[in-house]
This record gives sequence, structure tokens and C-alpha cells, in this order.
Amino acid sequence: MCQAPEDTWIVPETLSKSTLEAMLAQHYHVEAMPEYRATVTYMDTFDWRLYQAGMLLHMHRRSWSLYEKGGELTLLKQGPLCKKSCLIDAFPEGVMRTALEPVIGIRALLPLAKVDLQGQQLQLRNSDGKIVLRLVLEEQRLSEDEQAFRMARIFPLRGYDEELAAVRALLQQEGIVQPVSPLAGFEAGCLAVGRRPLDYSSKFSLELKPQMSAKEAMQQVYLQLLGVMRRNLPGAIEDLDSEFLHDLRVAVRRTRSALSQTKGVFAAGAIKPFRDGFAELGRVTGPTRDLDVYLLTEAAYLARLQPQLRPGLEAYFADISRQRRKAQRSLARFLRSNKLEQFLTDWERFLNAENQANGPLADKSIGAVASRIIRKHSKRVLADGHNLSAATPDAEVHQLRIECKKLRYSMEFFSSLYPQDIFSQLLKPLKAVQAILGSFNDLSVQQELLLETIAAMQTHKGVDTEQASALGALMQSLYEEQQPLRDHFAEVFATMSSEAQLELIASLFGKKAPS
Repeated sequence: MCQAPEDTWIVPETLSKSTLEAMLAQHYHVEAMPEYRATVTYMDTFDWRLYQAGMLLHMHRRSWSLYEKGGELTLLKQGPLCKKSCLIDAFPEGVMRTALEPVIGIRALLPLAKVDLQGQQLQLRNSDGKIVLRLVLEEQRLSEDEQAFRMARIFPLRGYDEELAAVRALLQQEGIVQPVSPLAGFEAGCLAVGRRPLDYSSKFSLELKPQMSAKEAMQQVYLQLLGVMRRNLPGAIEDLDSEFLHDLRVAVRRTRSALSQTKGVFAAGAIKPFRDGFAELGRVTGPTRDLDVYLLTEAAYLARLQPQLRPGLEAYFADISRQRRKAQRSLARFLRSNKLEQFLTDWERFLNAENQANGPLADKSIGAVASRIIRKHSKRVLADGHNLSAATPDAEVHQLRIECKKLRYSMEFFSSLYPQDIFSQLLKPLKAVQAILGSFNDLSVQQELLLETIAAMQTHKGVDTEQASALGALMQSLYEEQQPLRDHFAEVFATMSSEAQLELIASLFGKKAPS
């Protein structure tokens, strides 16, 4: 979270600013800076990337202020007017963008809280006229209600520790004894609009107990995933940034994977309509996400080509953008439909019902069920990975990727059942293997799309030779990048399938259930 000045205190309602200034004036020369008033809107990504990085960002009209760790301040006087959302591309090149871009990435900045600020900085000088400390008296009032925070914030200066201690003592004498987070106004403003810092993360995290029944555990897994879907639906409908749809799809994939891996928990007939519904949701959301993935590569792919070929590729991506806008409109209609809402409501009711139709695994301990699932998928991944060679068709590589993803999902579902230090040793090489296979598959899919586009162009008269040349050059570049990944896979897989890793798998997921 944001690291702001250490000394931030609540000023009692009974203590006026003039009284406080008069008290300080008995010991220091008090230089009052001009008063300031502003209504600021605090900004962050949906998943709190700035907050996690120790950064606090707010906007006042077109003026932006960024507070980083250590209290460093970056100002941007003419930035974007961000009423609903804005991406990093909306910011001009400069210090602010340089600081924000590596943190927020492709996520949009969203207005999270609006706070009215009124305050004044007091500079305290010693008898030599040197500034020894800065004190800010500020009121933060929520725009949504009457809640207000009267704060005294001390900004110490290096080399004046004695003066710092003396001012602290003086403030305490005046009844300023209650410390408060410098982010109190920001955090309260978030709460006022239904948000809480760090209330959302795309990472799956759930505490399960080995003795829980498989039915109870899977109910919790599915409900958490449903919550992620619901949280991301509005952003995906409004198309605020591409990660809303991505996180929505990941939650859907995890749900489908869990339904497939734990078939015996609920009766097959009772669960089939939901398996079909999530399969449909996966199909409907796929086209837009695929186009998002292509568009995210635009800058990198343009950089691959010689300057004379880039116009042809730019035209290709312009066409992809048009396809994406059309696909998004269709997707938004489906996501806001009564059909989808009813489906998700029915799923939630099913999960919360007291008497679902149980399967043969319902009353088994989740510890035993989890170990069996992970053991089975580990065996399959290891066998398929050993069979992969330079001649393995792309389709089989893709199938191995799917198996790795199933294994990863199951391990994430049930990670709380196992010792975390050992568990992480198994998960790390799996993530590395999955990353390589994911890159390989992306390159394969993109080559297929390019080949289909070139073939379609050739069936029409007046083929765009400029674009065809650009796409051909890009396809060759992607092919050359893809081939070394097979060798890289072999290196990483060797670690994943080492004797030490196999012993860990046996120790964690052997026939004995975790306890």
C-alpha cells in the first residue's frame, strides 16, 4: 500500500487552526503558505495496481498528482480528462506516463473516490531562518456524504530530528494524539462507493480444509469463481479495458475445468445444463478475446518489419480493429441479456441449495479427491511431455498445453490443502512450462490467421500486394520465433520431470490424503 509520511494525526474538532498556529509561533517562525481547495478524484485500476505498488494518484480537472513511495510527488498539469476510464495511451509522453505505464500496463485507470480537500502548509523556521519542518493542516471531506477528516501531516526534513521530536511533543500537548492513515480520506471515499482497497484480485485464493466434504469444498470453489465473473461483467460490457473480459473468461475456464475434473461430486444429470451453459459462455466470449490478443501484439509486430512493409500491416490491424468493434457489440448484447443473468442466478441457487443431487464423491473428503485429481493430471502431463519432439504436430502441443492448464487449475483450487513451501516448488516449473506452451500456441494461432487472411485475399481480384507482402513477412518472423520454443520447452520440462520433482509429487499426492 501507499507509503505516505509517517506522522499523520487527527486534529480534534475543538482545536482551531488559529490556536494551533499561535502555539507553534511561540517556538518557531511560522510561514503560512496560500490555502488550497480542490475536489480530487482518486484513480486506480480495477485490481489496485497503483495501491499495491505504493502509489497514490488523483486528478483535479486535467491536473494529475502522483505520490510514490517515500512521498515523492510527480505533477502533470495538462493530462487527460478521465470521467469514466482512460488507458495509458491517453497520457502524453513524459515523467507521469513513464512512472505509470510499467505499473498499470494495459489496464484502465478508473475513478474510485471523490474527496474535497481544503488545507494549508505551514513552514516552520528556526531562529536562523532555516526551514526545519513542514506541517500540512488539511480537511478531507467525502463528496458523497458529510464524513470528514481533519488532519495534521508532518513532513520532516533531514538533519532536524530534534525539531521533529519537539513539534510532536507540542502537538500532543494540544490534544493531537490520535494517529491515522494518510489515506483515510481515500479509503473512506472508496468504501462510500462500494469499493475497498485490494477487494479484487484475479488470483484464485481459497482456504479449504482436508476434512471438508468434496461437495462443500467445490461449492466454495464455484461460488468464488462466480463472484469473479459477476465482478468483471460490467467492465466487459462497457469495454473499459481488455482485462475484464480476460478475467471473466479465466473464471469460466476454471469453472469448466473443475466441473470436468470433479464429475462425481454432483449428479451428472443435475450438472449437465450448467456445463452446457458455461461452454456456451466460453464460445460467445472467445472471438472478442482472440481479437484482443491480436491487437495487443500490434506494436511489437510492426517493429519486426522493415519500414517499407509496415503500412500493409497497419492496414491489416485496422481491419482487425473493425472486426473487434463488431464482435464487442455482439458480445455486450449477450453479456447484458436476461438469458445470461438467469443462467448465473440459477447456478448460484443450485450451489446454495441445501439438497442438491449428490454424486458418488459428494461425501468424500476433499483431501482425498484433490490428491487423486492432481495425481491423475500430473501423470498425464508428464507422459505427454516426454513424448513431445521436434516433429510433434502443433495440435498435439496445443493439447499438452490444455492438460497443463487443467493441472495448474486443480493445483490452484486445492493449494491450501498442502504445505506451501513444497507446493510452490511444484507449481513454479509448471508455470514455466505453461508459459512456453502458451507462447507457442499463440504464435501458431496467429500464423494460421495470417495464412487464412492471405488465402482469402488471393481469391479476390485486385489483391493488396502491399498487405500480402507484409503479412507474409510477419508469418515468416513468427515461424522463426516459434521453433526455438520447442528446445526451450525441453529444458524447462526436464526440471519439471526431474527425479526430485517426481519425489515431491509422490510425497504430496500419493494415495495418502493430506491431513
